[in-house]
Amino acid sequence: MDANEKILVLGGTGHFGARICRRLAGISGSELIVTSRDRFRAELLVDELLKQNPGAKISGAALDQESADFEAGLREISPFAVVHTAGPYQRQDYRVAHACIEAGSHYLDLADGRDFVAEFEGLHDQAVAADVLLVSGASTLPGLSSAVIGGHRGRFRQIDSIEISIAPAQLTPRGLGTVAGVLSYCGQPFEALVDGQWRTQHGWQGLRRQKYPALGRRLSALCDVPDLELLPRLIPGVRTVSFHAALATRLEHLALWFMAWMRRARIVADWSRYARTFVRLGRGLSRFGSDQGGMRIHLKGEGRDGRPVKLDWDLLALDNHGPEIPCTPAVVLVRKLLRDEVFVRGALPCLEMFTEEEFMQELDGFSVSTAVEIR
Repeated sequence: MDANEKILVLGGTGHFGARICRRLAGISGSELIVTSRDRFRAELLVDELLKQNPGAKISGAALDQESADFEAGLREISPFAVVHTAGPYQRQDYRVAHACIEAGSHYLDLADGRDFVAEFEGLHDQAVAADVLLVSGASTLPGLSSAVIGGHRGRFRQIDSIEISIAPAQLTPRGLGTVAGVLSYCGQPFEALVDGQWRTQHGWQGLRRQKYPALGRRLSALCDVPDLELLPRLIPGVRTVSFHAALATRLEHLALWFMAWMRRARIVADWSRYARTFVRLGRGLSRFGSDQGGMRIHLKGEGRDGRPVKLDWDLLALDNHGPEIPCTPAVVLVRKLLRDEVFVRGALPCLEMFTEEEFMQELDGFSVSTAVEIR
């Protein structure tokens, strides 16, 4: 590691950005740069981090990815790596990634937009020429999901079905970007692989009841995520890939289901424009939920001995530590880059770029646990 490598967190005072800054603060031999559109907000977080990490190199900067001087500002700072947390990504272009190529900086984002992540490899040749690594989806999906599947695919001769679901804790605050991203595909059609055929589904429809260890039963609904596009490429021969989200309160879940029908009926064109309103409503509903959240990956297929195999991988997060999960893949990869443990260059989706063991080691000290059942 070179002395004082600069790690810049774009959107560093946001819902996920602030958590990532707290996790990266004080790494020996690095300098953390917290950015925000509002320099004052950045400086407030810097003051907090310096109190927690005396002697660390941490500074704040005003940086807005939508401003005309964004590229010039990034080049002036010249960071070793940029962690892009300023979502929603569903309607963003690759301006930040292009700016990192021009600045010679590595790039990681927490993108959950399907097209954004799936088409990211279009920047590959430019990134290779600049000798930088650009990674999209360094988050729960597809970062963690692919790491888990990659860690267990050796148990199978063939994986036929992959079912992923996430059950967030109701007490967990939801950032504006997250809510806008969720609402962007509410009622929108998307394609998913079902029994070997690509079929049209709709966001926040397809209600079903799902049971989670320790969380009990929750309503869940279909969502459009990068894994629906990427996992069929990663796992040859897979016939079904699905993703469901299971909110803690039935009222909130049924409201989204009804909103999806309103969009399909063209009564409402785009729910994401009301994201700020839903953030406020979510805060009001939070008192009716718990601080426990979870994630499940269900794999079904043929084992090495030719017999049917089913595998359930479950994650449980307590004490409102669930939001640390989508932050962790980016933190793991930043540390690996600083230690010169990542040699690949180019623009890639975050598929099997770290192991489940590395992920859990980074979460040491948080109330997060996993379990596996094979039958």
